[in-house]
Amino acid sequence: MKAQALIDIARSLVAGDKGLLTMDEVNSTCNKRFARLEIWQGKEARVLAAQQALVHRARCNSASRRGEYNAAMERT
Repeated sequence: MKAQALIDIARSLVAGDKGLLTMDEVNSTCNKRFARLEIWQGKEARVLAAQQALVHRARCNSASRRGEYNAAMERT
């Protein structure tokens, strides 16, 4: 991938007030967390559920950063 393409992707990831989600865990740790939720675990059929869980967590984290988080967000 060319450098400009990477720059464009990085800019789109943090455009506006999106911020940037990072995960500081190895795959085995993530898989243990996802196993409790019965998602991912390297199975192709579970990719969508894992992506949705990750996006939900990112939205909760973003709301928390803005001071707008509440416990009801965990259920939606």
